[in-house]
Amino acid sequence: MKTEDLKLSDEIFLSKKCAWLYYISNLNQSQIAKKIGLSKMRVHRLITYADKSGFVKTFVEGGFDKTFKFEKLLKEKYQIKICELIPNDKDNSSIEMLGAAGARFIMNQIKENNITEFGIGTGNTINAIAKWLPKTSMKIDFITLNGSLTSHNSIQTETGINQLAHKTKGDCYNIGVPLILESIEQKKILEQIKFIREIIIKANNTKVKITGVGGLFETSQIVKSKIFSEKSIDELNKAGAVGEVAGNFFDKNGNLIINKETKKIFSASIDSFEKSTTVLIAGGKNKVNQIKSVLKSGLFTGLITDEETAKYL
Repeated sequence: MKTEDLKLSDEIFLSKKCAWLYYISNLNQSQIAKKIGLSKMRVHRLITYADKSGFVKTFVEGGFDKTFKFEKLLKEKYQIKICELIPNDKDNSSIEMLGAAGARFIMNQIKENNITEFGIGTGNTINAIAKWLPKTSMKIDFITLNGSLTSHNSIQTETGINQLAHKTKGDCYNIGVPLILESIEQKKILEQIKFIREIIIKANNTKVKITGVGGLFETSQIVKSKIFSEKSIDELNKAGAVGEVAGNFFDKNGNLIINKETKKIFSASIDSFEKSTTVLIAGGKNKVNQIKSVLKSGLFTGLITDEETAKYL
């Protein structure tokens, strides 16, 4: 699927959603803009597009009543303020659609809330967001929330955070150390290095954070990268680790896991996630338990996922 086709698919989805809210839910354009996180002008254009495209008849195409119902249920169940469900389109990859939604969220935060720096996690979803984010002349900085999933010394120029900063002509603050260190002592030494300490402080202070959700399942990036030793993975599994966000592991009840292994992980302060607007972007049936796990912690502000995944949350 070409990027142009994906962009059109996302535009059609948004136009139908706005039209549904306008004609069926009787919300005005300002209310729709606030609910979805778009500018009022964009909402107006999307509704016009839906009208001209023939989506509005005696009804509006697209069963958004169920979508909004699930969004409301998830907000209430997990006490989150932000929830957006994107469609599962057989012609489009869900990770690409999640990436589009994540890019929209970033652009809205820039335009509506004047956010000029973001805390960013790692993973395939972040890479998809970078792909979708439009280029802008505004200088927007991106600060890594955790260490890298590679342990060798090569410089990665195509990581999601690098691409995001390139799109916005901003600075990329990347620590450049592995996600998990060899020992607690080694981590303490690195934390004393001035530029590393400054990046972590900067990451902690970001008002908006965006990250994916991982875990220790076989196809997860943490396992595939082999940056965690078999012993570390075994110890985390014994402790009941299910979901992971930026190097922080949670058990099935949402409790943060703290043991010898997690103390070796390089990540922003867990308290900083709760103090900022932290949005999780993740989807897929293989991540249902992981997403449940981290949402139960009560530390995160919002979730962007796909409709199919939402059914199991």
